[in-house]
Amino acid sequence: MAKIIPLLASEEFAKRISPISDNLSGKYLLSALREAQEIHLKSVIGSALLERCKDLIADGSIDNSTNADYAELVERCRYYLAYWAIAECTMTTSFKVANAGVVRTTDEHLQSPTFAEVALIKKEYQNKADFYCYELQKWLRANSSQFPELTECDCERISANLGFSATCGVFLGGPRGK
Repeated sequence: MAKIIPLLASEEFAKRISPISDNLSGKYLLSALREAQEIHLKSVIGSALLERCKDLIADGSIDNSTNADYAELVERCRYYLAYWAIAECTMTTSFKVANAGVVRTTDEHLQSPTFAEVALIKKEYQNKADFYCYELQKWLRANSSQFPELTECDCERISANLGFSATCGVFLGGPRGK
């Protein structure tokens, strides 16, 4: 039986805080949230801290007063995850992989945007995700003593990255903005 991965952000949360359509299928949004969490957030907070947050959510103890720091962390992560997922959804809802190959979604009463227009919208949401990533990293640096998992690292896990937050196709070799 496949293990269900607890999500830090929900479909309802992403729809509530953003202007995306309430009709957006969970098939797309939940997949994007999972990817945002397991790939992008993990590269920011590290494997150990992400696993700790998922465990607290899975067993329902995230709301205990003893876990207040983790609850605040999860709340801050939700915004980053939501905007990253929305950025991913702009492409997956515009272009679909089907038996006929990659197809563009159209309707007789709607005009489909060009690839460049979709990329601009995606970049706008990525910029918002980058902002929340930067805020999350600043908060984690200021509160790092509350999260011993930030210093846990071995070769099989991803360590936390609190140095840069901008989405860029090229690694520039170090923290930005310092």
